[in-house]
Amino acid sequence: MTRFITYIRQHLSLRLGLLILVVVGGVFVLSLGLLFRQTKHFLRQAAERHALQVLDETIGNINGIMDRTEAATADMERLVQQHIEPDSLLAYSRRMLEQHPDILGFTVALEPYYFPEYGRLFSAYSLRRADSIQTVVESHDYLTQDWYRMPYDQQRALWMEPYIDDLPGETSSNEYNYSFVKPLYTLDGRRVGVLCTDLLLKWLSAAVTEVKPFPNSSAIMLGHDGHYIVHPDTTKLVKETIFSDPDPKARQDIIPLGQAMIAGQSGMWAMVVDGQPAHLFYRPLERTGWSIAIVCPDSDVFSSYNHTLVIVWIIIGFFLLLLLLFCYHTIRRAIIPINQLAATTRRMADGEFDVELPPSPHPDTIGKLQNSFFCMQKNIQASISNLQSVNAETEQRNKELQQAYELVHEADQRKTEFIREMTHQIRTPLNIINGFTQVIAANHDELPSEELADITARMRESAKDITHITRELTAMKSLSPSPPPMGGGRVAEASPL
Repeated sequence: MTRFITYIRQHLSLRLGLLILVVVGGVFVLSLGLLFRQTKHFLRQAAERHALQVLDETIGNINGIMDRTEAATADMERLVQQHIEPDSLLAYSRRMLEQHPDILGFTVALEPYYFPEYGRLFSAYSLRRADSIQTVVESHDYLTQDWYRMPYDQQRALWMEPYIDDLPGETSSNEYNYSFVKPLYTLDGRRVGVLCTDLLLKWLSAAVTEVKPFPNSSAIMLGHDGHYIVHPDTTKLVKETIFSDPDPKARQDIIPLGQAMIAGQSGMWAMVVDGQPAHLFYRPLERTGWSIAIVCPDSDVFSSYNHTLVIVWIIIGFFLLLLLLFCYHTIRRAIIPINQLAATTRRMADGEFDVELPPSPHPDTIGKLQNSFFCMQKNIQASISNLQSVNAETEQRNKELQQAYELVHEADQRKTEFIREMTHQIRTPLNIINGFTQVIAANHDELPSEELADITARMRESAKDITHITRELTAMKSLSPSPPPMGGGRVAEASPL
């Protein structure tokens, strides 16, 4: 990771490419995210409309079954009212199943002792068994059964909660049924019994579950007290309610949902089903007081959206990679002059002032920078050349001055030696003059005139010698130049930049 960061820091083109990618990609991804969010909202609404449409179609199928059952029962009621006789009731019961293959069983149960010859109770009952129909006279105590007692007490037709038909010793289906029951009256309005039309619960489940809005959707139907009438798990039918789930987390969602469904409400509920988020759409069955719901997993609702999203993100990633490569190569080509300029400045910093940077034909900022540096480099080279010429000339003059100084110094030394010798030559006649002066001063009156004349003559000769030497020294001093100071005319050597 450290090497990668170092590599990025060392490559301006890669940094600029990544910066452009981040800015452009960020704006693009943000815009696309908002678009997908709005699309997901529209898809959710479309899925909800589709699920509700399927739910309405399912309710329509159930109502169709119930309408046909109620119509068939009403038709049979009119026949029974015209012929309330044992044989006729048995024949009508059988005809009901022959004319309506979706009906499991049909019962005409009369009040006690309606036919005394058959005893206290009489019930004409037909049951469908595979491809055959069995018709019997039942005499079990049906007076206490809900299917007989409830319409008798309420004096109206109604749909019964599902139950299992497993009475021992009697003709029964041994399966869960649900029934439409209706009080039976004579033509003059006297109540004489109950008509009961049975349908197989699994047939209703098939009608409910055969229409699916999505591949993995399922349906449930609740009775008045929350018992399952339809459920994907058939072991829960009738035996369990929607409130029986032992999971406390699930109960937090299920309990208010079950209460709303039992109350006959309609709506949508978001919940977790088998560990997966899902939406549940529910509607009441008005005529029965039951409630039906369709469970739609979110994975199905948004399957096409998620699939499209994956494809789009793959495409986006591919094009962003192409964008990065394009930006990298484009910027890399654009900053070639900058790289050349950087390499040239590094070589110049190392002292290689003769390296040349070619001028740029481009009129952009980088081209102007390169051309400006080219001009600056030429000026620096010219200045360095001038400095080198001045240094060479100054060095030559310094050498000449050094030679002249050495000659002057040598002449000065010779002069000093000459003056020393002349001083010695002057001292001899001067000593003579001084000696004779002392003699004359001490013995002037005692000296003979010849000796005094000789002393005077010798003193005069010594004075002439001193005068001659003095004139020669004066003439020599006027002819000899003074030695120049060391370094007085020296120009310091210019150092290269």
